[in-house]
Amino acid sequence: MRIAFPAAVLTLLPRLAQAALVPGGGAAPGGDLPEPLRSLASWAFALQRQLNGEMRQHLAAMKETGSWEPATAIVLAAFLYGIFHAIGPGHGKVVIAGWFATRRARIMHGLIASLIAAMVQSASAIAVVLALAGILALTPKDVLASAGWLEVASYAMIAGLGAVMCWRTATGKGCGHDHSHHHDHDGACCGHHHHAPVRITDPRAERNTLFAVSAAVGFRPCSGAILVLLFCFANEMMLVGVLATFAMGLGVAITIAAIGMGALGLNRLIETRFGDKAIGGRIRTGLALTGALAITLLGVVLLVGAVVNGPSLGG
Repeated sequence: MRIAFPAAVLTLLPRLAQAALVPGGGAAPGGDLPEPLRSLASWAFALQRQLNGEMRQHLAAMKETGSWEPATAIVLAAFLYGIFHAIGPGHGKVVIAGWFATRRARIMHGLIASLIAAMVQSASAIAVVLALAGILALTPKDVLASAGWLEVASYAMIAGLGAVMCWRTATGKGCGHDHSHHHDHDGACCGHHHHAPVRITDPRAERNTLFAVSAAVGFRPCSGAILVLLFCFANEMMLVGVLATFAMGLGVAITIAAIGMGALGLNRLIETRFGDKAIGGRIRTGLALTGALAITLLGVVLLVGAVVNGPSLGG
């Protein structure tokens, strides 16, 4: 386990680098994934396109008839779109799953973090459309191009927060395991023998860092949500667009939470297997540092790719 997870993370980095740095490198949804994940991603992408088409049809019907009945179908389609959209390739799941697989965290914090990432993404899309299309009256193409630079900011924040996590882990302040009680065992982070109350990490600082990482992930707006909002804005149905965007965000949150909880289960298995043994402390430290490094490298790779090739939202 100590070797397999870091190896899996490092194996993904070249693929992420290719997708980010080579134009068109990530064009095929899930094309670089092993089976059965490749088939799952392709199926989710096809269903996502179908749901996107249904949303457009219901929006067109609502415009023609003036009836609000299609609004329910629009919101439901947006919710399902969000669930299956989050299954496909994306950096958000990697960041959050990487956190929970390598750091000790509470289930409730995982659920909140997933919701923060999704709701920030929804709010970001709404703010972009209101500011760029509503106030500045930009064309849809210009809105997507301008919004793409939020993607760059998101990647920069992920890289910066990952660097902070690396520093906190390396200095013993953020290994993801809290020791505030009095007992005799080997320290989870430092691997030394403790005979007095020790608090290796501040759980509030860890929680705040997690929430900050989640917000950074969501700072990049979803292009699908922006397009739905632009259509609604152009046809004076902005309220429907806002409701659909938050429903989409809720669907995304459910999928991210499910993936994050699976990663957290892996972490709990390590905790149960090794407990407070010396090797358990070293494994937790190694995992925490590996996760922080992976998040940092992911942010740097995506940031460089967005700067070199331009933001994908504007492509």
